[in-house]
Amino acid sequence: MLRQPLKMFQAVVVFWLLLDFAVKQTVVFTMELRETIPVWEGIFHLTYVRNYGAAFSLMQGQLWIFYLAMAALIVIVAWFWTTEKPHHWMPVLGTALVIAGALGNTLDRLMAGSVIDMFDFRVINFAIFNVADIGISVGCALFMLWILFVSGHIQWRELFSRREIIDEEAAVALAATEGSVDAKVGAGAAMTLDTQPTPRFSWKERLEMQLQKWEENLDLSHDSEHEQP
Repeated sequence: MLRQPLKMFQAVVVFWLLLDFAVKQTVVFTMELRETIPVWEGIFHLTYVRNYGAAFSLMQGQLWIFYLAMAALIVIVAWFWTTEKPHHWMPVLGTALVIAGALGNTLDRLMAGSVIDMFDFRVINFAIFNVADIGISVGCALFMLWILFVSGHIQWRELFSRREIIDEEAAVALAATEGSVDAKVGAGAAMTLDTQPTPRFSWKERLEMQLQKWEENLDLSHDSEHEQP
């Protein structure tokens, strides 16, 4: 738990913005546009390009979308901090990196109409990206991991326990339709069934069992109607 999460958030935003700006300016003043420097030949290069789109060169030429997305992102993060008041390092660091990365690329677009990219992973033929893009990606990953496994918003144990209950009910229904649990045996057979390992069924098997049960109930109702004088 962090004692001063807001200060950490502010420090990370400032640090990442400065790092992004420093790397971009170093590339601008030391390299020519489209110049590439192999750090690891054929695998990782430093390549100076101008990106007129979003992160990883997506949606080029639509600047108004980026400004609208940036405004929405700030509102969402402000709402999150107001309602959640995070003290865990993962959401604090995650939101700070996302904001810093988005601000870094937005400042590029406001000042030059494009974003400076330089990291070129050629071994996987990936889009050229920058420090700000790394912040956005890592920040989103940290925030999602916190939501899924740390925050407690998703109760995995409860979800799995519900699935086990459904599997047990399906096992009882299957045993009843196959005649393994006889109505005359009653509670004794049910206790024996409970001691057996509970099988797991797919949704198709569960559907087939339910349909079979409905068919048997329908046949019983028809037989009772024919027996009446």
